[in-house]
Amino acid sequence: MSAADRPDGQEPSMRVLHVSHTGHRGGAELALARLLAAGPAWTAALCCPSSGDAFDGLTGCGITVEQRLPRLPVGGTRSRGPMLAARYLASLGTAARALRRSPLFGEADLIHANTAAAAIICALANRGRQVPLVVHLRDLVTPESMGRFGYLAFTRLALPHADGVIANSRTTLASAAERLPARVRRVVLQSPSGLRHRVTEPRVQAQVRAIGMVGRLQRWKGQHVFLRAFADAFRGTDVQAHLAGAPLFEEAAYERELRLLAVELGIADQVTFRGHVDDVPAFVDSMDVLVHASVRPEPLGQTVLQAMARAKPLVATEGGGPSEWIRSGHNGLLVRPDRSEDLSAALRRLVSSYEMRLRLAAGAAGTPGILSDAECTAAHAAFFQEFAPAASTPPQRRRSG
Repeated sequence: MSAADRPDGQEPSMRVLHVSHTGHRGGAELALARLLAAGPAWTAALCCPSSGDAFDGLTGCGITVEQRLPRLPVGGTRSRGPMLAARYLASLGTAARALRRSPLFGEADLIHANTAAAAIICALANRGRQVPLVVHLRDLVTPESMGRFGYLAFTRLALPHADGVIANSRTTLASAAERLPARVRRVVLQSPSGLRHRVTEPRVQAQVRAIGMVGRLQRWKGQHVFLRAFADAFRGTDVQAHLAGAPLFEEAAYERELRLLAVELGIADQVTFRGHVDDVPAFVDSMDVLVHASVRPEPLGQTVLQAMARAKPLVATEGGGPSEWIRSGHNGLLVRPDRSEDLSAALRRLVSSYEMRLRLAAGAAGTPGILSDAECTAAHAAFFQEFAPAASTPPQRRRSG
């Protein structure tokens, strides 16, 4: 948001530098892009690598984007070999030095690390300075979710130096609680998920023709579980499955596996791979039922929020963020993770009962607390403002090294 766009015509008092360790379209990166595109009430700048297109278009929103950081080695956080782990750690140090040389870094009143890897980079770069560091917790802080090396690096190099944390769910925050110093300010804030407004009057079709799933194509998201459940319930019918999402990094093999699985299950002509979808609400609106199928607890589950905000019948796996939002049987159905037979049974129930779909859609429409992207940005602004007293002194005078 420029000064001309602000009611008082004044420049925002806080300069926030957002740091992302990648520019590819992962969930964290898309959430940050939506946050900044929604018109933040702070002076926003972004530092990231040059690869990827997640942040394309932000400069048109008045955001300064500096593509200064090097690309990190793929798979470094889950490395079991000392060579790749050492290479990854060295790359984090190189990125920290590059960040520290950035004029944007020197001018910032607040540093916002968008991911765990970005938090390590920021913490290393911020040593000897008194600029507040806010770390965004988007994944569960566990070895299973982050990889053993990633977990150790994050909890030892980044969290001890955080001044504030933003978690995308209560579950995510609880997973980090034992590792957070008592002084750290903490808040649970919904991540922007592409929502402009909510649907309050559900439109439920008499028959189900399209069942959709939104999410990056990666194994733990459970697209293979969905395909097996779909085949069991709807093989040979006119019901169609739609997968919105694309693979990133080393995950292209998983997409090939999914396509082969559809052939093996005899549903290739009933499955459409939509790739990355920019207009998620439009995709959700075109579906009759939405599915979330993660095989382990999801930190937030943006699909859940996207479906509920558009008043769609939804089946999701229990645990983590989705269980914080869904009351099974009221505004969605919860099933056990990694159980295709459970998901198949739930989908059968939904497809066979118009009354159930209508009830769940109405419950979703009435679910309190789901925020639009603009409301998410306002909530982030309120938390950032808690660090404003430290921002009143020019950054040059606050540096001690």
